Amino acid sequence: MIKNIFPFILAWVCLFATVEAQDYRYVNTVFPGSVKTAGIVYGTAPFLNSPYMNESQTSTQNLVMDLYQPQNDTLTKRPAIIFAHPGGFITGNRTVDDMVAFCDTFARKGYVTVTIDYRQGLEIADNANMHYERAAYRGIQDGHTAIRFLRANAAAYGIDPNKVYFGGSSAGSFIGLNAIYLDTNELPSYVGSVSYTAFSVQYTGPSLGNPDIGANLGFNGIPDGLLACWGGVGDTLTIGTNNTSPVFLVHGTADQTVPFNSGPPFGFSSLSNVYGSHSISIRLNTIGIPAKETYFVEGQGHEFYGTSNGMWANGIGGNAYWDTIVQKSTRFFWQLHKPDAAFTYQANGMSVIFNDQSQGAVAWQWSFGDGAYSALRNPVHTYAAAGVYAVSLYISNDIQSWDTLTQQITIPSYTGLQELAGKTLRIYPVPASGHVNLIADPLADPAEIKVADLYGKVLHVSSSREGNLIVLDLSGLASGVYIVTIPSSAGPLTMKMIVE
Repeated sequence: MIKNIFPFILAWVCLFATVEAQDYRYVNTVFPGSVKTAGIVYGTAPFLNSPYMNESQTSTQNLVMDLYQPQNDTLTKRPAIIFAHPGGFITGNRTVDDMVAFCDTFARKGYVTVTIDYRQGLEIADNANMHYERAAYRGIQDGHTAIRFLRANAAAYGIDPNKVYFGGSSAGSFIGLNAIYLDTNELPSYVGSVSYTAFSVQYTGPSLGNPDIGANLGFNGIPDGLLACWGGVGDTLTIGTNNTSPVFLVHGTADQTVPFNSGPPFGFSSLSNVYGSHSISIRLNTIGIPAKETYFVEGQGHEFYGTSNGMWANGIGGNAYWDTIVQKSTRFFWQLHKPDAAFTYQANGMSVIFNDQSQGAVAWQWSFGDGAYSALRNPVHTYAAAGVYAVSLYISNDIQSWDTLTQQITIPSYTGLQELAGKTLRIYPVPASGHVNLIADPLADPAEIKVADLYGKVLHVSSSREGNLIVLDLSGLASGVYIVTIPSSAGPLTMKMIVE
């Protein structure tokens, strides 16, 4: 007996663990902190030597990131988000306040997060526009490098290589947006070898090459999704129908640093126009790419969540817009990797067959609304009484991302009527207590009526006939569900009987 019952006990232990595991990872803050690994080298690249006038003078240096993981997390396959700081490709680093806050916040939700340094520096005394565009392009290359690095080293850091996202502020958003929208067949002329004059001296700048340079070139450098805060692109016409990575565009309509619509960055007329989030959104609508969300705030300027070049303006944290952007970003990223819960059901008397229609699920947890649960994909549940029940299905996938769906189902008052080849059986009251009345057509011998429990064990129940009724004495039965069977010439008539 002990041997037989062990699997049953184990199943209920696992089911209880499943119920407890519904922590809504990636949406709620479910970990007590984040664990930082600092100074990871994610690639090398040619850095401009200071002063930056001669772009042919470079030195190969390391590209560095800090990586954050959820504290005490045991999952070994998680989405990752790379965050890139602001600073106009002139200043800033991976430790600025907003990037660190993003990393810690999303790591506590269950992501692996990264904040990167990327190449900076340019000469703006002469040919400022060309130098600025080339500086931005070097940052774009470094963004590609960081994405490829995480895909290539996914196993080492517990990352799902197919779910590497990007987030950026200002210049960091330029990196992310162009990582998606600038294809290798669309590279502008300034990417190639250039000749220019700085302080009356003629220089030649080398070709910068393709967006993907350096190591791990066998991996994709385009992010699987992007949070772009007050960013832009050089030309919306580079956005094509092949550029389908989902984006979340955040921008203030009064931004004077990166225009909401279009114009020169910083308002400097010597710089070429850039096209901000509103222009990008219009372009995506025009070419029919629906994979975007927007949060455009009337009258707000650059970095309106409470930072200046990534540092808290008040010295302690972001403002109310910061909280809103975190909430909206949380939902945006979760939507990129969650499964989709769906189910149908078929009621047969008090029994209901549930049919899972979910997409992407590997585990299921049902709550039937009456205190009962199941971890089966397509369970059958028998209700003890009529009523309206809120049935919930919680599903999860291989990275513990989740979805849930609740539907109201109605179990009607049971009439006890069954038809079989024109023969009927009626049983009442439902539920019964003390005794139950049967009406059968044709009437059967009370001695031939059988009452069994749900395990098929036939129980002794005394019966009598009163006119056209057969009365069963239930005084010896415990509360529960039983099966009543009456033989007839058309076959056995059966009915479920509920005893209180």
